Amino acid sequence: MAIDWAARRHNAGPYLRAVSIYLCSRLIVLLAIDFGSIYVPLWKGGTWHSGPPWYNHLLRWDSEWYAGIAEHGYHYSGVPTGDLQPVVFYPLYPLLSRFVAEITGISPAVALLVVANTAAVLAVVLLFRLVRRQFDDEVALLAVVLLSFYPGSLFLSAGYTEALALLLILCCFTLLDGRRYVAASVAAGLALATRSVGVALLPVILWELWLNFRTDRKRLVIYALACTAIASAGLWLYMLYLELAFGHPFAFADAQSAFNGDTSLGGRLIAALTLQPFLHLRFTDFSPAGLDQWFFILLLALTLSGSRRMPPSLTLFSLGALLVPYLTLSGGPAGFTSMTRFGVLAFPAFIALAEYCRRSLSLSFAAIGLFVAVLALDAALFAQWVWVD
Repeated sequence: MAIDWAARRHNAGPYLRAVSIYLCSRLIVLLAIDFGSIYVPLWKGGTWHSGPPWYNHLLRWDSEWYAGIAEHGYHYSGVPTGDLQPVVFYPLYPLLSRFVAEITGISPAVALLVVANTAAVLAVVLLFRLVRRQFDDEVALLAVVLLSFYPGSLFLSAGYTEALALLLILCCFTLLDGRRYVAASVAAGLALATRSVGVALLPVILWELWLNFRTDRKRLVIYALACTAIASAGLWLYMLYLELAFGHPFAFADAQSAFNGDTSLGGRLIAALTLQPFLHLRFTDFSPAGLDQWFFILLLALTLSGSRRMPPSLTLFSLGALLVPYLTLSGGPAGFTSMTRFGVLAFPAFIALAEYCRRSLSLSFAAIGLFVAVLALDAALFAQWVWVD
């Protein structure tokens, strides 16, 4: 049987456009890095350097922790306060980077970038596929544009977990779309082994199971129990490792206190639930870090306002992707810090914004223009060890 290459090229065309859009956004990141290396003074506190090549400007801050885990593994002193410790960082990304380093011969630090950037391109393809199936090509391309140029997308190219987590999250939704619940749970489990926000996939899976099996209670219970165990495996397997290695299965949570002004998880949670972070909004702070609060509010508002036009599972996940870091981190002294980065995983919010932009050309230009400007600024500063996360 002859292969219809013309048809294949036609079918591949929209995906190539989506990837091309994302690569254009990376060009802005690279140009900003070059600009920053010339015009932005290097922050003297940034002491870790993985090498002189230009791409090492994407290995900053948390990248040092992931590279250390990939090269030397975990350690934990048993004291959750005081010194910063690597057990707070989930294992899949550094372990996968170590595997890539071993089979290719590159350094673990460079492997972080290989894994992240490969995952990011694949995630763009899956995002476009998922959105075009549930909406249309126009919304899908706009969603790709908005996510690609969103300032937090900087971390899809850096030595951070966001790209791998986004890929696994989108794999989960793609598999759910095909009613492959066990496989989707595996993807969710891997996502949870990458970032804590992977836990937001569990209620999504249970919701989809309810929709499909609500008339067959026995199958519903069996699938729910099995999928819950699999989807949460990324966390409980890591906890099992921490118990065996350090005698403390909750070390990953307790050690977060050192990264958050020695505040406990319970204290941060109570502060978040009582809306304490909103009492300290910095209305006049428009620095890159100060914009975290506004991007969090924007993405939350988009998620809620777009809920009537999106499948409930997308809304449910987007809320979870925003609320997990809010509830576990924002109650500390850092407040909304890093919310711009965390928001890149709340991909349904960008679908909602894409629908608004489709109806208004001026809104499209305004949103994309703002995103491009902040993305370029963040990339230039981040490359010079200036905190934008």
